[in-house]
Amino acid sequence: MDFFDEDDPHEPPPGGDPDEPAGAARRPAADGGHHHLHGGPPATKGQARVRQAGLLLGAIVFLILIVIAFRGCLDARKSRSYENYVSDLSSITAETEQLSTNFFSRLEGKGGTGTGDIGFEGEVNGDKGTSQALLDRAEGLDAPDDVKGAQEQIVLSYELRHDAFEGIAAQLSNLSAGGKQADKAGKAIYTQMKVFSASDILYARAQDQIEQALADNDITIDDGVPDSQFLPDDPNYLDPAVTASALGGVSTGSGGTSDAACQDDGETHGLGLVEGSTLLQPSGTALVNGGTVAAVSGDNEIEVAVQNQGTADESDINVDVSGDSGINESGTIDQIAAGETQTVRIPLDPAPKAGTSVTLDVDVATVPCEQVADNNKASYTVTF
Repeated sequence: MDFFDEDDPHEPPPGGDPDEPAGAARRPAADGGHHHLHGGPPATKGQARVRQAGLLLGAIVFLILIVIAFRGCLDARKSRSYENYVSDLSSITAETEQLSTNFFSRLEGKGGTGTGDIGFEGEVNGDKGTSQALLDRAEGLDAPDDVKGAQEQIVLSYELRHDAFEGIAAQLSNLSAGGKQADKAGKAIYTQMKVFSASDILYARAQDQIEQALADNDITIDDGVPDSQFLPDDPNYLDPAVTASALGGVSTGSGGTSDAACQDDGETHGLGLVEGSTLLQPSGTALVNGGTVAAVSGDNEIEVAVQNQGTADESDINVDVSGDSGINESGTIDQIAAGETQTVRIPLDPAPKAGTSVTLDVDVATVPCEQVADNNKASYTVTF
């Protein structure tokens, strides 16, 4: 039976009219024997199928509309997820740009946010903390599934920036020591400039991938995906000479002064080795610049005498001692007042072998605004 082929309850049962008495003769109807109480012929099977098809078509259209509405909701949700992601990323990159501007302004001697009494070293330690906070925020970004790979690269770029600040901060105490320690520190800090550059490359790759995902999903964001270049193009800090020059003018300690700060302080600045007061210890044998002396058995240290020949107090003075036997040691004078002479003992390690002659080179680091550095160095030949 077809679904719509139902019996009409008003149709007489087969075999007769229910109003006629049993056994009565059947009277022919006026229309030739065909009549219907509803005033029309009953629905045929073809008409029922048409009605079925109409209902089925309506159901299909309804389902299509539901699917379209559902997909529209999904598309809107995806669009919002991208918009929120890019908005949060833009907030992070804006603060990153400010961090970069402040750091490199101070490095170039332009000030930045004001170093006050804490010096460049204190500022860099603050920058290191800021870079950690930015890394934490980058790790917390809720990236859409299509850009998970790009998000990983963004996190890595911020890890590199934080690592670079850690590396720079770790070298600043050595930078202030002067001499060979300062040279090594300068080279290490230059390496961190290359780390900053690598972070920029990673971020740029991630930016391209996010922009491609937006295009693939037909999503338009007004300001687009933000740029984030930490290392400036000018000056070119990927040039070792540029980085070294910038580092030469910064104040690294809380009490130190840069060349820019001391030029107008009305003081003279300068240190010098005290001739005849640099000794081998424990014997106390005096060394002669350019001359040769014989060491006493057991001599294993050199005592270097340094005089502050300026009118300003100085601090964190590094003294390097090196020898052609492999000696490479250093010591530090924490504070030295104007006109004062202080000494620092530095071990001769490895100890020279008996019977050998060793040339010991002594180098006292210059202080900011020091004009004459010739008397900061001396060379002594010692026979052990």
